[in-house]
Amino acid sequence: MSAIDLAELQKNIGEQSESETAKPMPPKARLLHEFVRATEGQGSDELLRQRYLCRGGGLLLCGPTGIGKSSLALQCAILWALGRGCFGIIPARPLKSLFIQAENDDGDLAEMRDGICAGLHLSAAEIKEAAERIIVAREDSRTSLLFFIEVVEPLLEAHKPDLLWIDPAFAYLGGETNSQKDVGTFLRNRLNPLLRQYDCAAVIVHHTNKPPKGTEKPNWRAGDFAYLGSGSIEWANWARAILVVRSIGSHNVFELHAAKRGKRTGWRDGKGEVTFYKFIAHVKDPNTICWCEVNPDDIETGGRPKSYDVNELVGLLPEEGLTTGKWLKLAKTECGVSESTFHRERRALEKAGRILKSKVSGKWQPIKKR
Repeated sequence: MSAIDLAELQKNIGEQSESETAKPMPPKARLLHEFVRATEGQGSDELLRQRYLCRGGGLLLCGPTGIGKSSLALQCAILWALGRGCFGIIPARPLKSLFIQAENDDGDLAEMRDGICAGLHLSAAEIKEAAERIIVAREDSRTSLLFFIEVVEPLLEAHKPDLLWIDPAFAYLGGETNSQKDVGTFLRNRLNPLLRQYDCAAVIVHHTNKPPKGTEKPNWRAGDFAYLGSGSIEWANWARAILVVRSIGSHNVFELHAAKRGKRTGWRDGKGEVTFYKFIAHVKDPNTICWCEVNPDDIETGGRPKSYDVNELVGLLPEEGLTTGKWLKLAKTECGVSESTFHRERRALEKAGRILKSKVSGKWQPIKKR
């Protein structure tokens, strides 16, 4: 009997005598100096580098409905099955995945598989290798405790994956997504024991809330993206790592944010500096379901709403000025502009005579009008 079964039986049946059930043991406690840093290699619990996701942990993949989260998840699984990175997230070794999903029929799955393999230009040998490490099960009726006892645990026992994918969370919660009690029970009391028992990690595909409109639209800051998942804050609290796919107003191009523990992905921008987001898009071929990375300078906004005023960019500059890097950082956090947009507006402001770069300090300074 698994830990989750035992916990539920004790909760629902009530107290039992010590002769019937052994008294649960507390977790092992150790002195702080006994802990050692993880090392790379086959014996490591690392699944996605650099310890972005490890065995026993969870990754939340969030995005709006209908944008292709399932195909993005499958594309990650295919590349990770080959030991290759997907959008800069590198597996520690070729990974085996088990998908439990509720929203795609056989035809959808075959179409996604073929489109991804074609879009990635995989060889027949690579397709075969990846397919042997990915198992998919469709379940669209059981939720809550029955989902874990009758679906998750038997499949984990049978297939022993590195990654368990649950797509989407709403299909299996069996409770209120806004309830910390329901979400906490689902994640911490039912899922966590199985991840430890079967030595794997979980990737949960989750929906974001409806986007705010008009003046209600916030200026998102770095830490805010971790909380875009719909419902209780417990979704974000539980997850070791969070990836968020965010709309920028285009039907094809989106922002992919490493919203929690993003520094561990090792992402770098064009200047070699640490970054927590990148742009991804559906490939241009309408008959191919596949995602690709997009250079920020090549993005056609396609109606992207302008959520900043150029005067706000100038207003960020104090009289003594700012270096390009510090001004860019402020522009991203305070105005929500991308790096490419910032540099485009900076050049336009300089040409218009509204800013200048000091030859002494090398800082950008505002030019006050007389």
